[in-house]
Amino acid sequence: MSAIEISGLAAPPVARPAPLSGELLTDIATGLAASEDLWRPHAHHDPDVRRPVRLVVCDLWEAWVVGWTPGQHVDVHDHGDSAGVLVVVEGHLVEELPVRPLCQLRTWGAGAVVDLPVGVVHDVAGVGPGASTSIHVYSPPLSTMTYYDDDGQPVRVETTDDEPAITDLRSVSRALHPSQRRG
Repeated sequence: MSAIEISGLAAPPVARPAPLSGELLTDIATGLAASEDLWRPHAHHDPDVRRPVRLVVCDLWEAWVVGWTPGQHVDVHDHGDSAGVLVVVEGHLVEELPVRPLCQLRTWGAGAVVDLPVGVVHDVAGVGPGASTSIHVYSPPLSTMTYYDDDGQPVRVETTDDEPAITDLRSVSRALHPSQRRG
């Protein structure tokens, strides 16, 4: 991801597709979560650096796998004009919603499916005791994430569209096909 500083100039709007429905994003995210062979080799649990991996991207959506060790977090951010769904596939995560004057905390365990509507501002962290892993699906694909200070003011924008995907839609389609369902 690359970062740009907030300035007084706004870029001209770029036509982007509307987000897919929450129900469809949930179906994609839970299908990917169940396809462990697809994401497991790419989930990194390095205590020194959190390294999200972009699994797949197309015009309408993208998916990431994120490994977390206890205490790792993102910083307070939004997802630009993208909606999303997060599925915890192992461990525990906590979400901080910095709603003033109070802060809301929500903890999720393995199997939790979390809706991330357009406009949500939050932080997510691994809480342990061991490593955690989550699958994130965004629509349209992330293009920017804005990060905020403790007063809720934007401090930087990171672009995300330059991250390479590690697999393609054909592989994902095979993994999500009903014939691959286990159990």
